[in-house]
Amino acid sequence: MNQVSVEDMEHLICQLPTVLKCAVSVNDWGAVEEIHVLTSLERTPKQIVRDVESALLAEWNLRVDHKRISVAQITTDEASPGREVVGPPRLRIREYHLEADALKQEAYTRVTFYWGEDEAQQVTGEWRGRCLPSQFSEVVALAAVDAVNRLPGLDGPIVLSEMRTVTLANRPVMLVALAQYDRRRRHVLLIGTAEAHSDNQGATVRAVLDAVNRRVGNVLREGGME
Repeated sequence: MNQVSVEDMEHLICQLPTVLKCAVSVNDWGAVEEIHVLTSLERTPKQIVRDVESALLAEWNLRVDHKRISVAQITTDEASPGREVVGPPRLRIREYHLEADALKQEAYTRVTFYWGEDEAQQVTGEWRGRCLPSQFSEVVALAAVDAVNRLPGLDGPIVLSEMRTVTLANRPVMLVALAQYDRRRRHVLLIGTAEAHSDNQGATVRAVLDAVNRRVGNVLREGGME
């Protein structure tokens, strides 16, 4: 693997949900010494550290010890003393469903998300086709991405780039990498993670939401979809 520049690492980390700024320090040999991340309050420091680890691993197969990552959190400019901090709307899982025909090696999967206080607004994505049982998590991810792409006002289509299960802190973690070309023709990498236990398909859906919720939240709020 070629040496990764500090600028590339900082650019990638700054695309993660809730990250405002970051600074990466390396030694004379280019190894990462410290990563300092500044974020808003929507996600816990533990989640941020896990996202940074997963993003570097997925993009460059670069493993960084979590002890080298520090997180500082601040309120955003939208908040003021004595005022409740209200984040943008977030998609949540209503259901995910998979039907498979082992003889025909075919599957149909459906994923539904909802948002809003009354939970009345929802969007559903689907996938149908031939696949092997080992691909069930992938087709569920495709249905989840299809649901996100059905939201009006999205800043360019989102596609599934890669997904894998990795081990972090001795636990299985589902890692999803999505790609989006926005209206300015810029390529945006979206990284999402979720702990994977016995339900890999559920972890896949949660990882997709983890990747897109910051961008989608702004669409729901600014697009007047609530």
